[in-house]
Amino acid sequence: MESPLISLKTYLEKGKPFRIPYYQRGYVWGKSRDSQKNSVQFLMESIVNCFKNNTDLFLQGVTVSESTTEIELIDGQQRTTAFYLLLQYLGFQGDFTIDYPIRIQSQHFLDSLKIMSTDEILNNCLENTEEQYQDIYYFKKSMRIIHENLKDEDKETLIKFLINDEKVKFLYINIQKERATTIFKMMNGNKAEMKAEEVIKAEMLRLVSNRGINEFGVDPKALEALRWNENLTRSKYAREWDKWLYWWNKEDVKKFYHTSNVMGLLVETFFYSTPTKLVFNYENFRDNFLRGGDNTLLTKEAFYKLRQLQKKFEDVFNSFDELDAEKRLHNKVGAIQTLFSSDDRKKFIQSYFAKENSTDIDEFLKLVYLGLNFSQIENVFKKTDTSTADLIQIKKDELLSVIENDNLYPEHKNQAFIQLLRLNVEEDNKLGRKFDFSIWNEKSLEHIYPKSKVYRMEDGILKNGANKEISHSDINDTFLNQEDFAGIGSEHCIGNLVLLYGNENSSFGAKDFNDKKAYYFDFTPTKPFRSRHLLHTISVFAQEKWKAKDIQINKKKMITEIKTYYGIL
Repeated sequence: MESPLISLKTYLEKGKPFRIPYYQRGYVWGKSRDSQKNSVQFLMESIVNCFKNNTDLFLQGVTVSESTTEIELIDGQQRTTAFYLLLQYLGFQGDFTIDYPIRIQSQHFLDSLKIMSTDEILNNCLENTEEQYQDIYYFKKSMRIIHENLKDEDKETLIKFLINDEKVKFLYINIQKERATTIFKMMNGNKAEMKAEEVIKAEMLRLVSNRGINEFGVDPKALEALRWNENLTRSKYAREWDKWLYWWNKEDVKKFYHTSNVMGLLVETFFYSTPTKLVFNYENFRDNFLRGGDNTLLTKEAFYKLRQLQKKFEDVFNSFDELDAEKRLHNKVGAIQTLFSSDDRKKFIQSYFAKENSTDIDEFLKLVYLGLNFSQIENVFKKTDTSTADLIQIKKDELLSVIENDNLYPEHKNQAFIQLLRLNVEEDNKLGRKFDFSIWNEKSLEHIYPKSKVYRMEDGILKNGANKEISHSDINDTFLNQEDFAGIGSEHCIGNLVLLYGNENSSFGAKDFNDKKAYYFDFTPTKPFRSRHLLHTISVFAQEKWKAKDIQINKKKMITEIKTYYGIL
C-alpha cells in the first residue's frame, strides 16, 4: 500500500493543475486573527526555522479528488495557494498551476505572477485598501508577508530545501469525486468554519452548473455551447457574490448595520422575506428556495431576489447626498438601528428591507425617538389597536415633562441623549451628510456652563452644581449664581446640555464657556476632536456668550422645537 505521506516535490511532480472547486470559499490566508499570527506568518516562520536548522517541516494534510487530468482540492486550498505564491516569489520555474474556474480575476492574477520578476511581483502587490476582489487583496497581503520573512534568504538555496531536498511533507488523502462535496461539508462543519450562507453559495453554484444535460444524441457543438453558458453563469454568480461579500466586509457597513456576520444578514433577511416559522439554516433555505422541478430555474430566481435585496441594502447605505431630502435614508435608518434593541433591530431589518411595504420612514423614526419599540410602532401603522393613540400621547406628555424639568441632567439623561442625538442627526440631514452613529456607544452629556462653576446656598452651606461644598474664596467672576435663573432653568436643564464623545468630555473639564469655545474651534492637528462633527453642538458653542439668560433662551428654543416636531399644542 502506497504511503499517504508525501513531499512537496512529489505533490508538484504529479504534473496536474490544482483545481479549486465551486464550493470552496475564496483565499483568506493572511487575514488577521485578533492578536494571533495569521496563517501565512506562521508558515513563513516555520519554514525559516526548519531551513536554518535543516530539519523537516511537517504540514497538515490535504484531501483531494485526483483524476487523470486534475487534482480537485477539497481541503488544502489555502495551503496549496500559499505555496504557489511562495514559489512564484522565489522564482520557481517548475510546473505549478492553480485552476480557479469561477474566479476569473483571481485566475488572471495568479497566472500573471509566472511572467514577473520578484521586484515586479512586489510592485504589483503593494497594499490597496480599495482592492475590489477579496482573493486578490489577500494574495497581495500574503506576498508582502512572504517578502518580509524571506527577503534576506538565498532564494535558490531555499527552493532546493523546499523541493529537491524533500524537507516539506504532509499527508495526501485521495477520495472519490462523488464524495467530494459531502466530505467538504463534513470537514468544514466539524471545524465550525462553514457558515450557512457559505454552504448556500456553494449549493447555488453547484445547481447552476448541473442541469443534468443528457449528452446522448446532443449535437457536440450545442452541448459545448450549453456548458459554456453554464460556466459563464456560474462565474458571474461567484463574482457577484464575492463583490457583495467585499461590500459587507467594510467596517463602516458592518457598523451601520450592526453586524459582524457579513453576508449572513443579507441571506437570513432574504430567508425571512416570506412568512415562515422555520429556523434559518442551510437545509431550510435549500428546501424552500432551491428545490423544485428545475433546480437551476429556482436558483436563478433566488439569486435575482438576493441581488434586489443587496441593492436595497446598498441604496440605503449610500442614500445621504440626494437632492431630494425625502430620499436621504442613511441617517434615518441609521438612527432607527442605533436606538433599537438588537431584537427590534432584526425585526425592523426584516420588515423594511425584505417585505414589500410603504412604511413612512419619517413617521417611523419619530416614534423611535419617542421611545416606542418595534411592536408598538407596528401596531400604530396597522391601526388595529386603538390603545396606541393613548400610548403615543402618554409618551409625548412624558417627553415634554422631562424636557421642561430643570433637574434633567441627574434625573432623565436618556431622554436628553435621544433628543440631542436627533438634533445633531437632523443638522447632517440638511447638508446631505452621513452621520457617525458610533457616538452612541461613547456618548456623554456636557454642561455648556460648567456645573462646578454654578453656586447656591443650601441650608447655610455654599455648594456648586456638582453638589460639592465650596467656600466664598473659591468664587470669582467666572462663577454663576443659581439665583440668576429666577426659577426658570438651571445648569442641569436641557438648555445647558450638549452631546459629546465621552472620552472628550474630560478635555473640557471645569473650563468656562469661552475656554471651551476656544478649545472646540481649535483646528490645529495637535488637538483632534471628534465631537466637532456634531453640528448642533457646534451651533451652541458658536454663541458669543453664555450666561443664565442664554441658557433660559436655549431651553425655551429646545422646548419649542420638540413641540413642533411632535405636533404638541
